[in-house]
Amino acid sequence: MLAPALRYALPNVLGLIAITGLLGGGWYLAAATAVIVAVVGVADEAIGDAPALPGRDGALLYDTQLYLAAPILIIATAALMRLVAALAPVGSWPAGAEMAEAGVAVLLVGYFYALIGATVAHELVHRVRNRWAAVCASILLAFTFNTSFTVFHLRGHHRLAARWDDPATARRGETWLEFFVRTSFEQTAFAFRSETTRLRREGRNALTPRNRVLRRQAYSAAVLCGAYATAGLRGLLAFLAAALVGRIAHELINYVQHYGVIRAEGAPILPRHTWSSRRLLSNALHFNLPLHAEHHVDAARPFWRLGAITDGPVLPYGYQTMAVIALVPFWWRRVMAPHLDAWDRSFASANELALLRAYGRDGVY
Repeated sequence: MLAPALRYALPNVLGLIAITGLLGGGWYLAAATAVIVAVVGVADEAIGDAPALPGRDGALLYDTQLYLAAPILIIATAALMRLVAALAPVGSWPAGAEMAEAGVAVLLVGYFYALIGATVAHELVHRVRNRWAAVCASILLAFTFNTSFTVFHLRGHHRLAARWDDPATARRGETWLEFFVRTSFEQTAFAFRSETTRLRREGRNALTPRNRVLRRQAYSAAVLCGAYATAGLRGLLAFLAAALVGRIAHELINYVQHYGVIRAEGAPILPRHTWSSRRLLSNALHFNLPLHAEHHVDAARPFWRLGAITDGPVLPYGYQTMAVIALVPFWWRRVMAPHLDAWDRSFASANELALLRAYGRDGVY
């Protein structure tokens, strides 16, 4: 199996393959897409689980992979703009095969907005004393209009995870689309309220450049302006579509991570309150985010040192596969029902089972 330092180069290698496909277009784009789908989908399940190999030294090697993400996304976005601008003459719109090619390019770039955008940003958000990490996280999240995540994730999700009132925890019976609408609004609203409270304690108005939720919208505005300047209205629409794909892909992973589990207010978060995955490629692609139980128990631990906790509920497939299954609600319920039933029997406390009954989710999958 790949050594840890090499495993975590995989997302960026795939990003470079995507850029090659975007620049070549046509069959190059098709070939790049086929390789990426084969790796992140088929190979993930074919290789299966592997023991985590926590790294102890060489932080520079791991951090380099994180800081390469922003340049790769910027180049991928520029390549997307170049491709859509070249598909048809100025003043006309692509049709037929050209539209299909543009659609594949948008899906591909949107996927990487989530894979090496949101995932790397998540890791960098936890570097709370590193200003450069915060800037890079904001750049990465700008591609999916989700820069408020830099405020919400630490103040909201890590405090509320698995609770009914956590915007980023999917409730039993909630479809991915219902979750997507709810979490997209509630995460942003939570972050804005949090910043408003912080600023008022300092005697400041919420509508000020010191409000990080408002200030960091400038990153997304800059990407929007760049897309329009590069490829006009066609480029702007392509970028917006890719941003939506990326945000959906990101929230699908959020959906998978805590679906259906519940935690009482005031109770500590334990490994049972999150779904983990031991798939080798899922962990390589997501910088060990699927080792999610350990991440929540020790949120300050860098991704390459995760791997010690082995208890808690485990998903039947890798994160990539589970995200695809989640897109089909009846399929998702059928897959998750036995695992939620096992969670109720083997992991849930009496108080947590009582909460499920109180919220009318007992027997709901």
